[in-house]
Amino acid sequence: MRRNRLLLLAAAVAAAVIVVVALIAVGAGKDSKHTVTGASPRSTHAQLFTGVPQRGATLGSPAAPATLTVFEDPQCPFCREWNENALASVIGDFVRPGKLKLAYRGVNIIGPNSEQGLRAIYAAAQQNKLWNVVEALYDRQGAENSGWITNRVIRAAAAAAGANGDAILAASWSPSVTAQLRAAAREASAIGLPGTPTFIVQRPLSKPQQLNAPLDASGFESALAAALQ
Repeated sequence: MRRNRLLLLAAAVAAAVIVVVALIAVGAGKDSKHTVTGASPRSTHAQLFTGVPQRGATLGSPAAPATLTVFEDPQCPFCREWNENALASVIGDFVRPGKLKLAYRGVNIIGPNSEQGLRAIYAAAQQNKLWNVVEALYDRQGAENSGWITNRVIRAAAAAAGANGDAILAASWSPSVTAQLRAAAREASAIGLPGTPTFIVQRPLSKPQQLNAPLDASGFESALAAALQ
C-alpha cells in the first residue's frame, strides 16, 4: 500500500527560485558521476506508445469521453510501480480504443532533484514525447534524494524515448516549462493532493473524482472500469 506524503506546495513555490538557481549551477556544469540505473528497459516499453496520439501532456484521442489525470513525481517508487504494472493495460484496454485519455501532472513532493526531472519531462512535451520520457526515467529510477536525475540520465532517457536530449535540456528552464510546473502545483493544491501517485477521473457531465485503486493491472482496471460507468 503506497504511503502518503505531505505536499508542501506553498513552501515549494517559495523555494523555487533558490532551487532553480542551485540546479542550474549544478546541471549546467558537469554531470554527476552517479551511476545510471535500470539499464534494461521493460520489454513493453518500445511498443507502449506506438500509434497512440500524444500531444503535450495528454496521451490518447482528444475526443475520448473521459480523462484520467495522473499526479506523479519522477522519484516516487509507487509512481514507478503503477507505470510498471498497470499503465500498459490501461493504454491497451482504455486509451487505444478511445474510451479514455491520460493527462500527466508532475509535482515535486520528494525533493529538489524531482524538479530537475519534472522540468525535463515537461520539456519533452514540446516534442510530444512526455509520456515516453516519463517511462524512460522510471526505467532508470534510483533511490529517493540520491541525486540520480542528472543531465546524463536525462539524455539517456531521452535517447531511449526517441527524443532529442539536448533540446530537452535546453528547454528545461524555459518560462513555458516553469508555467506548466506552477499550473500543476496549483491544481494539486486545489484538490488537496494527498501524495503520489494520485488519480482523478473526469467523466462527461460529472464532477472529478479521486480513484482509489491498487497499483496492479487487474485491480486498477477494475476500479477504473467501475468509475467510468
